[in-house]
Amino acid sequence: MRILSYFSIARFSLLILFSCFVAIGAEPSAFELQSGATKKELKNLQSSSKNLESVITNLQNRTYSLEQSIDGMKSLFESQASKIKSLSDGATEHQNTIKSIQALQEQHSNTLKRQSESIENLNNQIEKNQKTLKDLDKKISDLSNLFDRLNKDVLRQLENLKKSLGAPAPTAAKTKKVEKKPSSQTTQTSQTQTTPKKETPFIKDTSKQKEIFQEARTFYSQKKNQEAKERFEWLVETNYRTSYSLYLLGEIAYRQKKYSEAITLYKKSALIDDKASYMPILLWHTAWAFRYLKDQINYNKFLDSLIYLYPNSEQGQKAKEIREKKG
Repeated sequence: MRILSYFSIARFSLLILFSCFVAIGAEPSAFELQSGATKKELKNLQSSSKNLESVITNLQNRTYSLEQSIDGMKSLFESQASKIKSLSDGATEHQNTIKSIQALQEQHSNTLKRQSESIENLNNQIEKNQKTLKDLDKKISDLSNLFDRLNKDVLRQLENLKKSLGAPAPTAAKTKKVEKKPSSQTTQTSQTQTTPKKETPFIKDTSKQKEIFQEARTFYSQKKNQEAKERFEWLVETNYRTSYSLYLLGEIAYRQKKYSEAITLYKKSALIDDKASYMPILLWHTAWAFRYLKDQINYNKFLDSLIYLYPNSEQGQKAKEIREKKG
């Protein structure tokens, strides 16, 4: 802007000088020609005008040079303006890139936060599962200890029973009695009663264990205890559905009022699989087997185990009602 102002001032000065030169170089008037002094002055003025021409030429050259410099500076200014605009566009692009990176970082931060929360939830769930496993291990240990104690009690009771029944039976020589000859009708009836029923034979084929297992369950539901028992015992020997087969053998013994045998079979089944769906029934029948053996202590223990281990089961609810009535 300053260069343009200087250029305008120079042009204005040239115009003034040019005007003076025109005025000086004009033809003298008639009055001026009559005066000798005026002619001399005119010569001086003419000489001065030549000097002015030289000055004007010099100024014109300088003006042209200034114009060239101004054009160059204008080109330089336009070039710099273009560069500044390019730099401004680049800065805007960089700002947009930075915003994108910041948005991506924020997204990654949120993802990491969610993953951290998920990991924390998993850790909490693992802790809960570990606690549940500890509780389950404790229940299993308590149940195992309970069965061990019950087994010792059963063995002790069996020993006592053997001791009470250990007296030798009277021989036939000492107890001769006059026996009445049974009538033919009585003999026929006795033979009919003592003749065992023919058992349904089955082929002990390990490749047909599944079919034999289903057959044993069918006999059990039909209360054909002997046929079912024979098959379940064979399935236990061949390690097929051992826990369930022992449980049903216990049920058969319980049905036949062989309570000590039923308790032993129940224990074997529970030691193999203590998470089976039939465990509430197994514990319920174990409790009642002790009740029928007049073992009130173990009867109450198994009722308490049912209430503790399976409070929501049908058997657990029944056990709770019994204990509340007695309490």
